[in-house]
Amino acid sequence: IIHKTVVHHLRKAIYIALIFGILASCKQNTKPEKAENKLTEIPAWKADLDTILEKNNPKNLDLSKHQLFIDTTRNSENFEKLINWKPNRMDNDAISYYEKEIAKKHKPIKIDLKEFPRHWISLKKLNNEFVIYEPCDGNTTAFEINESSVLFFYQLEPDTDLISDLKKISKDEISLELWTISQKAESEKTELTIKPTEFENVYLLTYSFGEWYVTPTEKVSDFDIVVNHCPTTKRMEFNGFDKQ
Repeated sequence: IIHKTVVHHLRKAIYIALIFGILASCKQNTKPEKAENKLTEIPAWKADLDTILEKNNPKNLDLSKHQLFIDTTRNSENFEKLINWKPNRMDNDAISYYEKEIAKKHKPIKIDLKEFPRHWISLKKLNNEFVIYEPCDGNTTAFEINESSVLFFYQLEPDTDLISDLKKISKDEISLELWTISQKAESEKTELTIKPTEFENVYLLTYSFGEWYVTPTEKVSDFDIVVNHCPTTKRMEFNGFDKQ
C-alpha cells in the first residue's frame, strides 16, 4: 500500500512538473514575438530612416511631402536661403536678452573685423566629404561675429557672448576672449577661435563648449546640401553623417 501511495504521488509530481514545463515553454516562445511586434510599431515621424541619400534637383521632387536628398544644384532655393540667411524676430529677442544680461556686469568693447568674414555656416562630413545639413526641425547651425559680440544660432535656439578682447585677427583667422552669463561659466569667460584647415574653404571653429567645421556664407555654394525636407509632419533627423 505504501509503495502504491508513493508511486501515485510521484506520478502526480511528474505530471505537475510537466504542466509547468509546458507553460514555461509557451511563455518563452511568446516573448520574441511580442518584442518583434514592438519593433514594427514605428511612429510616422521616425519613418524613412533607411532612405538611401540620392543626389537630386529639388525641382524634380514632390516637395508637398517628406524628401531626404542631396541638393547639388548650387543655385536652388536651399542655397539661396543659406546665403541670404538672417535671424528671425524671436532670435533677435533672445539675443537682445543675453546681451543685456551680460552688459549689466561687463562693458562691451568694439573691434575692427577688417576683412575677416562675419557669417559662418556649420558643416558635416558625409562619406568623407564636407556637406551642409538642412534639418527637418530648426535651422542649420550658424554663427555671426560682429564688432561687439558673437552670435550662436544653434539648430533650435540662439545664444550670444560679448567680446572682451581681440587676441588675434587676420583675413582667415581670429581669436577672441568673450564674456558670457554665469550659468554657462562660473568665471563668466569663454574663448572662441576660427582657423583654416587643410581643406579648401573649411575652417575649424573652437568654442569653450564645442567645436564645428564651418565655412563663410559666401562659400556655401562650394558644398552639397543634405536636405531633410518635411513640410507637414516632424521627421527623425538624419544621423548618418561620419563620426567626428
